[in-house]
Amino acid sequence: MRSTLDTVAAIGLAIGGAFGLAGTFVESAPLRETLWTIDGVALVVAAALLTMKYQRLGNDCVAAGFLTFVAGESLLLAGFESGGAAGGSGAPPARR
Repeated sequence: MRSTLDTVAAIGLAIGGAFGLAGTFVESAPLRETLWTIDGVALVVAAALLTMKYQRLGNDCVAAGFLTFVAGESLLLAGFESGGAAGGSGAPPARR
């Protein structure tokens, strides 16, 4: 029998995939940003749960991979508020 955390992680990965794909095909920028934010949060939660699971099982390399994904996706989510990955024009901010 699967644990509840495995189920939550699987649902998070499914939500992340579905909302990420949906955000790709939406033309409205505010809706795309919302869909990609939901996608990012779901993927961060799922990857964090998988990090803990594999760390407890002793698979440190797999856990490190999920932890790296959590860090990268969190940086993308932080960019949303400043017009980063989903918002703005899609171009990097100009240097001053």
